Amino acid sequence: MAVINRFDDPESERNYIVAERAARIPATRALILIGIATFLSYITMNPMYFPREGVIAYTIAAGVFIAVLVAYYLLTQTRFYLEQRWVDLVLFTGLTAAMLMLIDALGDQAAITGISRFGMAIINMGILVIFASVGFIANARLFMIWAFTLLLLYVAFLAQADRSLIQKTYTLTNFSTFFVFSAFVNWDIDRRARKVFAANIALEAERQKTEELLYNVLPQTVAKRLRDGKAVADSFSDVSVVFVDIVGFSKLAQQLSPGHLVKLLNQFFSIADSCAERHSIEKVKTIGDAYLAVSGGTASSGQGALAAVNFGRDLIAEMKQRAEASGVDIKLRIGIHTGPVVGGVVGSSRLAYDYWGDTMNIASRIEGVADHNGIAVSSATYFECGSAHDFERAETLALKGVGETEIYRLKMTQASLAVTED
Repeated sequence: MAVINRFDDPESERNYIVAERAARIPATRALILIGIATFLSYITMNPMYFPREGVIAYTIAAGVFIAVLVAYYLLTQTRFYLEQRWVDLVLFTGLTAAMLMLIDALGDQAAITGISRFGMAIINMGILVIFASVGFIANARLFMIWAFTLLLLYVAFLAQADRSLIQKTYTLTNFSTFFVFSAFVNWDIDRRARKVFAANIALEAERQKTEELLYNVLPQTVAKRLRDGKAVADSFSDVSVVFVDIVGFSKLAQQLSPGHLVKLLNQFFSIADSCAERHSIEKVKTIGDAYLAVSGGTASSGQGALAAVNFGRDLIAEMKQRAEASGVDIKLRIGIHTGPVVGGVVGSSRLAYDYWGDTMNIASRIEGVADHNGIAVSSATYFECGSAHDFERAETLALKGVGETEIYRLKMTQASLAVTED
């Protein structure tokens, strides 16, 4: 394990620094306010015990310390503090200078406090390194630099102190305990925070994968409503429903091996998905060898019936090209009807956004009377398309479960079969 933890990816390291420093701002501010309150209480009490000169010296030193703490507090409200870790080093260098002034001021009052400058140094420096261990946030490297520098200064202070070797040794041992404990606290806080950050990144990546998977099954707006615990039920007054079916699929199933058949179906559905995306058609589901889509529903933004017909025309054109390349004669029938539908999500497992209504049934029946590699539409779809496409004259056919219905067949000329982009 590395002594100083760091993410290999520079971007992850930067994101961790900003996130961790931002997360710990409330605690940092609370610690700063505690420090300011402590100094203010001493400034208030000192006149009762210290002579005038001692009060002035302590107040000046405490004032410098408080000023640095106030600057520290104000910096935590800026983006600069979040992004620039080196500011911690500057702040704690200032606090170190202020603490040295405090030690000097208190040392002059040893006769009153009963604590020598020697004792004041170990107490106050110990408090400072503990404070710094939580003040250097996402900043273990710079904390170590600051703490080792402070340790060297303390060793220099001991070297010139008028004390015996045994006193100096024990004092250094005591301060080293503060130093080691504070270094461990800073390192361990950073180590744990990095683990949490890495776990959150992994969790977010999994959440995005789950959402992408969910959005492949459900429209984004629908998925959001489900996450919010809302019932999903919608009414649409003008939706073009497209039914696509492979002609003679049962015969193909007898001629082809299971593996080849599945491969062929996958190619068909993949081409249909591509055409649906190109024309902003919403895929609803596949039913055996059939493909169901709508134009004008929850997740489709195509131009209604026109987009539905364009989708069907391009799907037939692409499947013709694939049939020629594969040598397997695949023909499609496509039926389109425009009318009102109800959409929604039902059940609690294998969720899918589905559509219901007579419009669905009529589109299915129209598909059954379409020509091979042909598109048949209802009068509602025909009139919505206007003059954008060339249809044959209307036929009146008796559709099972529907009754007599006017049907229009798209003229499947070579020009009309050219793949287009809406």
